[in-house]
Amino acid sequence: MSSETMESKHGVRIKKGDVEIEVWGSRDFVESTLERLREEFFKKSEITEAQAVKPLSPTMTFTEYLAEEAKALGREPDTLKGYEKILLIGYYIYTTENRDFTYDDIERLKTEARLSGLENPRQYMGVLIRRGYVSETGVEGGKKVFRMLRRGLQYVESGFRETEA
Repeated sequence: MSSETMESKHGVRIKKGDVEIEVWGSRDFVESTLERLREEFFKKSEITEAQAVKPLSPTMTFTEYLAEEAKALGREPDTLKGYEKILLIGYYIYTTENRDFTYDDIERLKTEARLSGLENPRQYMGVLIRRGYVSETGVEGGKKVFRMLRRGLQYVESGFRETEA
C-alpha cells in the first residue's frame, strides 16, 4: 500500500444540531481543516445565540412586542397557547418594567393587544407554576403576585422550546 493511500484514510465528522461537517484526507490536512472549521463553526453559533436574546425597548408597547414575537415564531398571536400568552406578558413586564406581575396586568395587556383565549388565566397559572416557569411570590394590595423564574425566561427566549439547564 502506498503512503498516499494510507494518509488519505483519515477523516472526522462533527455534528451540532442540524449541521454536520465531514473532512477526509491526510492527517495534517484533516487536523488543520478541523481546527479552522471548529473555530468558525462555534464562533458563528455564539453570535447567533447572542443575537437571539435582545433586550426590549422600554418604549415598545405590549402590542408591538407581541407582534414582533409572533412574527419571530412564525405564528399569529391568537394561535399561541394560553400559558404562552401569559409567559409573554410576564416576560414583557419583567424586561420593560423590571417587576413581577398580577392577574390585573394580564387582563390589562390582554385587552390592549386584543388577545383571545385568556378568559380564565388562573387555569394557566397552575400549569406555569407546576412546570417551574413562574412562582407565586405573595399578595400585594389584596392581589396575588407572580414572578418569572429563570426557566420561564429561558423558555420564552428559546421560542417556547425546552432548553437544558
